[in-house]
Amino acid sequence: MKFLKIISSSFHERGVREHSSLTGNPLGFYAHSQKYTSEEDIIKLLKFHLDFEEKIGAGFSQDILIVSSNSKEFTKGEAYLNSLENKEINGGKILIMLRENIGYSFGAFNAGFQKFQDDYDFFIFQEDDLFTHIPDYLKKAIDIWNKSENCGFVPFIASTKVGRSHRKALNIKKNEIVSCHGGHGMSSAKVLKHVTKEFGSLAYNSKDSQEYIDHLREGEIMFTYTIKLLGYEFGEIPKEIMFNAPALDIMRGIKIRKYPNTAERIFYYLELFSKKPFVEILRYLNFYK
Repeated sequence: MKFLKIISSSFHERGVREHSSLTGNPLGFYAHSQKYTSEEDIIKLLKFHLDFEEKIGAGFSQDILIVSSNSKEFTKGEAYLNSLENKEINGGKILIMLRENIGYSFGAFNAGFQKFQDDYDFFIFQEDDLFTHIPDYLKKAIDIWNKSENCGFVPFIASTKVGRSHRKALNIKKNEIVSCHGGHGMSSAKVLKHVTKEFGSLAYNSKDSQEYIDHLREGEIMFTYTIKLLGYEFGEIPKEIMFNAPALDIMRGIKIRKYPNTAERIFYYLELFSKKPFVEILRYLNFYK
């Protein structure tokens, strides 16, 4: 089996989130921390990322493709990436793709897959500010794949239901698990080629709009929902485990947690109640359709 991990990256400044926060349904610490505000920060992040990848070990050899999407030139960053081309890592090699910033991470995932779709059996999708921190994760992912009936995607964080407004906008009829957080996870070339055949590409926001909500809906949600639409299922990772964890938390030595405790859960819903009308809260909790 041949594996390619596609890491989406960009040298653009990003918003700051000091601590990972709660989101999703089921609820978990999936809104990851991030604090990368300069080209130099991203170079340091990528160096740490690759060092961590080499240390943790995937269990199988794999190539790593870094797809850097930028709307302007970043001389230092591009020079650093070019210095990595064909460098060996854990029995594989590093590949580099520089592209325009179209569709953000999901445009990068699609561009990487379309270029290399005939060269690998499995593809792993990951953003640069999350690290796969579970040793031998590819062996574990393949085991989940093989044990899951008609598997189309193994989530590396978790799978989730989406909010009513997203379901309405995307014509999702039922309140069910349809998406995998961040599009992080593993799928096969066979499944992804099926998606491309039916939908023209892997999902990303190809609209002129650069609004976050369009990237969330057309990219993150649809990236794995299109797999579901073709009749495939999501694999089940162990309940308390996230294969991918926030890079910033790992770099700061913060314990990785997937689920909130009772007090955190109560506080989250109290905050939600204070911001939304009562009927909307009932809808969110699935008491009212």
